[in-house]
Amino acid sequence: MDRDLLNAMSIDELWALHTDVDQALTIKLIAAKRDLEERLDQLGRRADWNEPGKKHH
Repeated sequence: MDRDLLNAMSIDELWALHTDVDQALTIKLIAAKRDLEERLDQLGRRADWNEPGKKHH
């Protein structure tokens, strides 16, 4: 975003922008966390499967 545009914005407009960015980042972080947890779960299942002496169903 252009610095001149930011400088021209009112406090209310800046706060609204902050809120929008915060919401967008929160959504992206939640999605990334979910993806990482799913990948960790898959890796954990693979590790269990490859572990000697483990009974598999």
